[in-house]
Amino acid sequence: MPMNGEGLLRNRRFRTFFLGSLVSLAGRSMTPVALAFGVLQKDGGEQALGYVLAAQMVPLILLTLVGGAVADRFDRGRVLRWSNATTGLTQLCTAALLFGPAPIYAIVPVAVLNGAAGAFTTPALRGVLPEIVPADQLTRANSLLKTARNSAQIGGPVVAGLLVAASSGSLALAIDGAAFLFAAWLMGRLDLGPPRPAEERSSLLRDLKEGWSYFSGTTWIWTVTTTFLLMNVLQTGIWQILGPILASDSIGASGWGIVLGAKAVGLVVASVYLIRFAGRRRVASALAVMSLAGLPLFALGITQELPLLAGAAFVGGLAAAYCGIVWDTALQTHVPNAMLSRVAAYDDLGAYIGIPLAQMTAVAVGAMVGYQTAATVGGVLFAVAALLPLAGRSVRHR
Repeated sequence: MPMNGEGLLRNRRFRTFFLGSLVSLAGRSMTPVALAFGVLQKDGGEQALGYVLAAQMVPLILLTLVGGAVADRFDRGRVLRWSNATTGLTQLCTAALLFGPAPIYAIVPVAVLNGAAGAFTTPALRGVLPEIVPADQLTRANSLLKTARNSAQIGGPVVAGLLVAASSGSLALAIDGAAFLFAAWLMGRLDLGPPRPAEERSSLLRDLKEGWSYFSGTTWIWTVTTTFLLMNVLQTGIWQILGPILASDSIGASGWGIVLGAKAVGLVVASVYLIRFAGRRRVASALAVMSLAGLPLFALGITQELPLLAGAAFVGGLAAAYCGIVWDTALQTHVPNAMLSRVAAYDDLGAYIGIPLAQMTAVAVGAMVGYQTAATVGGVLFAVAALLPLAGRSVRHR
């Protein structure tokens, strides 16, 4: 009989980690809305918003590998405590700056520190589960975490929007900062211990080289990461950039909101399904399912009917959540724990590094070939990209 997540939540360390992650994810999901509207409420906010967001993103990308190496050297619970605490304090500082008379660009250095803290959070998060959960429960544990994350992505922006409407972006950011500080306190209670004894640690640079050697020398990992890079470029350029443009001429903003909501529901449904029916899931099956995530892109190019677009988005959400959970579990199962955060950092960097290029070029490419054509072709290319790694034996047997 399939099991649910109740057994996992009886595990004290997992329960603490899950609650800390939930609080942190809730805070993180509120940030984009709270920060954007908080900045826009200040004089000169429209001109400064892009610089503030870039100030967060650049250190987040540049320091991801360092974050992975640090998480493999030290107690990951303590890394998460300090990264969440830094994020919380910078959010509170940003809230104070937005509330007071400080010039808008005073936020930029705080945003840099906030982005730097985020670079240490994700690699550590991805390395914790194998230390606190039995191997046969990893899929279920990842499903619980994904359910929390996807639910936060639905509710967090709504809560932030209500707080901004009722008061200001400063209040929303202050509550956001308090949530991160609470998450920091919870993460500090994990007491995991370092993945490697101090006498076995080498220099940080050598750790990064070791992580790269393992990542680049493990064909099934770098092959799938390359596929994620291609899919993220298509997803970002078409869904996030061209999608609203196409929707504005057809289903409108409200219709597009329904489509996005349908995708979010798909993400949650797949996560909940894998809590109850975890079993053994192979990377090959996850990639085959992930090819269906190209359906929403394809649908954007061939139809303007709201029910069809929402249905395609729901299927895409199902596929994306399923693949993400199986992929995280595969890394946690097959990569040595002492190397896991570094490999996860290289995976994150490789998968996301093309997103800024997609954001900057999507409209130009769409204007050149036609927005609908770009969406239709992009959906097909997405499915092909997901299936290509199956040609490799190492992926098929993982």
